[in-house]
Amino acid sequence: MSERNMAQALNAALREALVDESTVLLGEDVGRTGGVFRVTDGLQNEFGADRVIDTPVAESGIVGAAFGMAVNGIRPIAEIQFMGFSYPGYDQVVSHVSRIRNRS
Repeated sequence: MSERNMAQALNAALREALVDESTVLLGEDVGRTGGVFRVTDGLQNEFGADRVIDTPVAESGIVGAAFGMAVNGIRPIAEIQFMGFSYPGYDQVVSHVSRIRNRS
């Protein structure tokens, strides 16, 4: 096994997950630019823009879209660039994900 840095290891793990056609990766700059730290570099070229999706700068929207995908049988990977930006997405978890069982 070759030695890898963290970004290379994450890229390899995402590539392995995306082999499953029901898996989708979405987040800010994950597609065309390969992510702010190049973790997703090359994935959109390999798996297509319909499976590696660039989103607007809206963490709540990213998590909400991932939630909608998940309840419909898709396996989303929602990428949030920095921990501090995850809090707007947490509203989706508290307000919607946690209550879906009672709503369906």
